[in-house]
Amino acid sequence: MTVVRWVVTALVVVGTIAWTLSGFLLGLTGAFVGLLLALTAPQAGLALGAVLFGLRITHVIIGIGGEVKSWTWTNRRVVLRTIPVLATIGITGLKPGVRRRTVLTGAFAILFCAVVVALTWLAVGSAFGKGMALAATACFLLQLVPVEGAGNTSLGWFVFTLPKLSGRPLAELEARPRVLAGMDAYHRGDIDEAERIYDEVVADHPDLLTVVGLKVVTTCARERYLEALQTVLGLNGRTDLGQRELALIMATTAGIAVQAVEAGQFPAEVGLETARSMLGNAYEAGYPKHRSNGTLAVMALIEGDTAKARQLAGYAAESSETAPGRADDLITIARAWMADGNNAKAREFAAEAHELAGWNPRVAATRARLEIS
Repeated sequence: MTVVRWVVTALVVVGTIAWTLSGFLLGLTGAFVGLLLALTAPQAGLALGAVLFGLRITHVIIGIGGEVKSWTWTNRRVVLRTIPVLATIGITGLKPGVRRRTVLTGAFAILFCAVVVALTWLAVGSAFGKGMALAATACFLLQLVPVEGAGNTSLGWFVFTLPKLSGRPLAELEARPRVLAGMDAYHRGDIDEAERIYDEVVADHPDLLTVVGLKVVTTCARERYLEALQTVLGLNGRTDLGQRELALIMATTAGIAVQAVEAGQFPAEVGLETARSMLGNAYEAGYPKHRSNGTLAVMALIEGDTAKARQLAGYAAESSETAPGRADDLITIARAWMADGNNAKAREFAAEAHELAGWNPRVAATRARLEIS
């Protein structure tokens, strides 16, 4: 799919130049604007569709670059970045009938994008408008191709592939409301409630990855990292998993391995090598490299490269989609400053982490050490 995108991009550039000729610079500027518009419209359509059809919006990230302002709740995180172009949202099943609601949301997003693209063709009287319309149309057509990867899902997948799901993938989707209740409990730090919900759901769906995921996060919240590691390693031998699912499992395995090393529950050499191997396999399976910054930051911290740990954890914190995730990255930064003897700086990051997820064992342990020091 990456090759297809590059080919389409090249065709848009060549087509814009050929269509605008003497005004090709203005045309290329319009093509860039059309690209931004076409990348933002699907997210806006999904957000509106989610509200209309009863899905939950889990996060909204507006813009690119460093974080300017953020608002975090138990079930949602909103981030405003330095350059307010592009946007990313996350949606998940909130009520029964998840497939039907998700298909309708995808169909609405396609209709929304089609209207936006149609409007760009009203401006083809200028070179700018020609480039904008051409780029927006090309991006829209790409969105119609059914693609589900570890890092993105196209609108076409919602409408053309999702209705045909069956077996375990469909069960994963329809079980989301129950699993989501457990994840909500986890996010607010009620681990007892999260474990209770897991015990109920696993009785009906013992093989679902989302259910296993709920067990993994609650086990890590109890600091039983080896048990969590054994759980995810047990998934690697399954033959019913797709490439996207395997990529996520391998990335999760890497993250838990480094947490186990940091907690002194796993030998450093074995744990770090396991993490590197799993991340390499995850990348090959399509896992976006930037999503592993948090894991790589902890690895750098364990190896004593505190500057690298702060940098990578900073990247991870800026792109975080949940409160516990951001809190964990901030604590990595705090621990890196502690290792460098700057406890005052460490307290700044630990304080924000505590506000986001004070129940997190890494957050609580780090704040306790800072209070003693």
